Amino acid sequence: MSATPPSTPPASLAAPLPAGRRWHPRLALASALVGIFPPFSLNRTRMLALRACGVRAGRATFFWGLPKLTGRGPIASRLAIGSNCGFNDGCTFDLTAPITIGNHVSAGHEVRFLTTLATEGSQSAAPITIGDGVWLGARCTIRGGVTVGAGTVIGAGVTVSADVPPNTLMTGAKPISLAKWR
Repeated sequence: MSATPPSTPPASLAAPLPAGRRWHPRLALASALVGIFPPFSLNRTRMLALRACGVRAGRATFFWGLPKLTGRGPIASRLAIGSNCGFNDGCTFDLTAPITIGNHVSAGHEVRFLTTLATEGSQSAAPITIGDGVWLGARCTIRGGVTVGAGTVIGAGVTVSADVPPNTLMTGAKPISLAKWR
């Protein structure tokens, strides 16, 4: 199920892929030390390990299971997460471009944030911005160049490739305004 037809972000958002190494020693060490424990244990230790790698996360944010961080160069510094956020097991962050996540965001199992865009044989990267109070259902995919407005609910398995206005329910191709339900 796709929320919107595939589109490319404006030229001002897309950027060429950064250069740098793909293997990150600090993330590999954090994965080796904390990744061996069950997903629903040692959440504070997991967050300390991610912060030591350079991930910026606010107070009371936690990951149930170690996320998969991919990209080139200093990838951990491209992830900024607000306070009181929760991410379930199996989340993937493609950190080729910055990902900014607001406060009070909840993400289900295996949510993917993909900043790399492939168009006509070339690749570019565009940032992702998630507003405050957003709920992301299990296995949904957020593509590069997307801004998800505050208070939005993205259903399970939905691919979001265009901006979503605030207070919207996305369960398929047609967004529904949550403001009408009040």
